[in-house]
Amino acid sequence: MFCDIRGGMVTQSSEPQAIIRPYMPELDSVRGIAILMVLFFHGLAPPLSSPVAGWARTLLAFTQAGWTGVNLFFVLSGFLITGILLDSKARPHYFQRFYLRRVLRILPALYVTLAALWLIGQISWRFLALSAFFLANSVNFFGQALQYGPLWSLAVEEHFYLLWPSLVRKFSSSTLALVLMLIWLGTPALRVVCWLTGHFPQHAAVFNTWFNLDGLALGSLLALWVRHPLFSRRRLQQLAPVALLGGVAAFVVFSGNSFTVCTLLSSSCNLASAGLLASMLLLGTSRRSFLVDRPVLKFFGFISYGLYLIHLLTFHLVERLLNPLWAPLISIAGPTATMFLRFALGAGAGIGIAYLSRRSLEEKFLHMRFRTRTAPAAVESTVAG
Repeated sequence: MFCDIRGGMVTQSSEPQAIIRPYMPELDSVRGIAILMVLFFHGLAPPLSSPVAGWARTLLAFTQAGWTGVNLFFVLSGFLITGILLDSKARPHYFQRFYLRRVLRILPALYVTLAALWLIGQISWRFLALSAFFLANSVNFFGQALQYGPLWSLAVEEHFYLLWPSLVRKFSSSTLALVLMLIWLGTPALRVVCWLTGHFPQHAAVFNTWFNLDGLALGSLLALWVRHPLFSRRRLQQLAPVALLGGVAAFVVFSGNSFTVCTLLSSSCNLASAGLLASMLLLGTSRRSFLVDRPVLKFFGFISYGLYLIHLLTFHLVERLLNPLWAPLISIAGPTATMFLRFALGAGAGIGIAYLSRRSLEEKFLHMRFRTRTAPAAVESTVAG
């Protein structure tokens, strides 16, 4: 899901660059878009549920679709991880390199976050133990509630990391494409079957891995395609806007009733996310690359992992610490201004902590990972983290 920002000048050329390059800044921008969507989704909420009106109400309604940033993360992760595995498939120490780098990238910040959540009483020790082994999206099977929401999607990705490298190593690209097509179509089909048979899961069970594989599969299919000898940039230019606009249109249509919301809405988000990712790749390799090589978005992509882990906690802490002040602030400044104050304080704290984590804790372990490098730069630079 997360990749480093590297320096360097972007050269303009009349000829488009190759889609796969040693460094793809547009992917950092995609990651920045995804984390900002999630940040606004969780952060824009009126304190004490006070009503807002006018443009603020419209903005609040718009940001409620920010949960789709998780789908964008899934599609991006499928694209990145599958590309890394394909590019290193024939190299020695395939599994050792991959899993060592995943451990060094994911675990330090995760375990520090879990410890902090437990120390302030946000989670129980049982939830901590389950989350430490990437079972946050399956806590319902252990009689636990999902006590910290962001960890469910991290668990889905880790399950993908555990299983997918073996399949990539074992099967040909054509077989992998068939497997991915079956997963992409089979995941929403499973949701539909469960709904129609009256066995659609409740509560945290909708976060189970097997209900959330289609986005990862779609990103992986894109990674396979752009590396195929018969890949056509022109065909990608034709399909990318169709996927993006078609996914958005389907999202609007599927938002209309509970059946499609539960079964197909996520799939429409994944399709739109794949279209957005493909469009960003095309723009990033064209003369208009400056449109997707944006410093602000790349900054948020740079800190996205730590910010994803910590942002909900910082909003909760702001709510808790300033709870006695919300009512007076609402009466004096109004609910809209108070809502933005809450967002500014929570987001600011989260961004600051995430940046410090990236520059200290995460950076330390990233350097350890880079010292293990044996893969060529073209592969390594697209590594998540």
